Amino acid sequence: MPRRPAAPPSAEAARLAHYAAMLEEVPVGLLLLDEELQPLWFNAEAARACAVWNHGERRGTALRARIAFRVPAVLLDACRVRLAAGQGAGHPAQVVSDHSRGLHARIKLHVPANAGHPAAFHIQLDYRRPRGDRDRPLSPGAVALLARLTEREREVAMRVREGLRTSEIAAELRRSPLTIKTQLAAIFAKLDVRGRTRVAALLNR
Repeated sequence: MPRRPAAPPSAEAARLAHYAAMLEEVPVGLLLLDEELQPLWFNAEAARACAVWNHGERRGTALRARIAFRVPAVLLDACRVRLAAGQGAGHPAQVVSDHSRGLHARIKLHVPANAGHPAAFHIQLDYRRPRGDRDRPLSPGAVALLARLTEREREVAMRVREGLRTSEIAAELRRSPLTIKTQLAAIFAKLDVRGRTRVAALLNR
């Protein structure tokens, strides 16, 4: 018996697939949990941040983060507290940090106005080495600029934003200064700027 052709995806399913693909490129970790604290969706940056949170920097960065994905216990505990307290709409987001490793999570419990729809946790994850501007958030414009870069270029650009010199970036990322200079040249070309001062200004505005 001939097999029926698969039904085309609905407009909503196609739109959701586009959203997921677009959010995968955002240089900020995004994690969605249901009320049972089960992950509904996460992007690559979130997987990377959670791997470092769970296993430490050396082992976490070496893992295949998506396959080994697990929500850190400290974030689950924070979510349970917010859920028990009913801290949904109208309550500010909670920030959970591990300053020693440059890990930060912004947790918000989203409760839909429609009572028939379940609540969910919206979590933004940021993994960078701690510096003086650690708590200054990225503007939407800066996020859009970073989305033009590869993951390794974003790591360099974020450290330029924080004021590190080439030698400091190389030491921190365990790359050669020549590699950093090559990546800086690529960043300048993609952002259409002439130097690191302009990169820092764009990412700090």
